[in-house]
Parts: sequence; C-alpha cells; structure tokens
Amino acid sequence: MNNKIISEIRKKQDELIVMINTTFDQIVNDVNKLKNINNTSNQYELIYPLTNAGGFKGKKVIAVIINGKRHIAATWKIAVKLILEDALSDRRTKQKILDLRDIILGRTRNRLSKSSKGMRSPLELEKNLYLETHYDTESLIKLLLEILNAAAYDYSNIRIVIKN
Repeated sequence: MNNKIISEIRKKQDELIVMINTTFDQIVNDVNKLKNINNTSNQYELIYPLTNAGGFKGKKVIAVIINGKRHIAATWKIAVKLILEDALSDRRTKQKILDLRDIILGRTRNRLSKSSKGMRSPLELEKNLYLETHYDTESLIKLLLEILNAAAYDYSNIRIVIKN
C-alpha cells in the first residue's frame, strides 16, 4: 500500500517536472523572439509578440501584423477581431473555436458564446459566434490567448504594433 502511494507521488512529480520544463522552455523562446524583433521600424511605434499581454496595458494599438502582413487596428477590440478572423479562416481551427462556445465562461457571463445574450460588449465574429470584449486590454489579450491555445492555433507569427 505504501509503495503504491509513493509510486503515485513520484509519477505526479515527474509530470510536474515535465510541465515546468515545458513552461520555462516557452518563456525562453518568447524572450529569444523579443530579441529578434525589429522595434525600430518607426520611431513612433513599437512591435511586440502577441504573448506580451501584460505589456500592452495602457498602450494604444496601431496595427496587427499577421504572417508579415500589416492590418490597421484602431482599437484593441479590432485587433482581437483581426486575429480571430485569421484563426477562423482555417477550417480545423474554426471548428475547435466553435466547440469552445459556451464553455469558456466568466464569473457572470459567457466569454465566448453562440449568442450575444447577457454580454455587455459582444463582438460578433460570425453568425452564432460572439466574444465578450468588455475587459481591460490585458484581460482581453489573455482571453484571446486562452482561446487560441485551446484551439491549438499557432500565433507565433502575430505581432502587435503599439504607439511609442
């Protein structure tokens, strides 16, 4: 009995070590990507990877760069819409996102839903797909990342252009 418990503990320990190593590898990759970004394209703007969610708080978005193509985005809501539209353009990713409807929940309302009912500031992505956008910048980007991660969408090619 004791050996079985110890074996289970060791198994969980191994799982946690793998999870921690994977997380730190991702952080190192993100830092390396930051080094390679050309932030000098314009003295009035800075370009960051999408994963810089905390660094966007209080900043003004100018554009979103997806696969090297620049899309003007006057608001964070528009930036999120552009990114999700790109994700929805892939059939498999679209289905995964559709499957997340009414599953990604907030404390008082759905954050991704088939209906805009009960949302304070719904963003219609397509028929029967709405995103709650009544959040601050950091929370909105974190919600976006949560959706993209759940849909296994590769967002490493997305950059956010903010006002310097």
